[in-house]
Amino acid sequence: MAGAEGSDLVAGETRADLLRALSYVSTEDAPDGGFIVNGDLPPDVAPPFVRAIMRIEAELLLQDAEMVNIDHGEPRTPEERRTDALIALLLRVDDRLVR
Repeated sequence: MAGAEGSDLVAGETRADLLRALSYVSTEDAPDGGFIVNGDLPPDVAPPFVRAIMRIEAELLLQDAEMVNIDHGEPRTPEERRTDALIALLLRVDDRLVR
């Protein structure tokens, strides 16, 4: 759900608000070789970030629903979907920066 061409919206939120929120997010290595996302967002910064993640997660959930059948259950866990939503948000914010 990127904004319209020429718009400064990403997943329904302004890029500036999302960039501000992302400045509070960091990652660290997890013991299992993955990574842990940390973010202690101030109350005035969190809502646009949370809404954008939820919108993208909803898109991914709809995509996942199309892939569920008798032979295969959900294609990813809720945790995997949230991680994928964060990565999609980062890519969309970055994509809007280079245009």
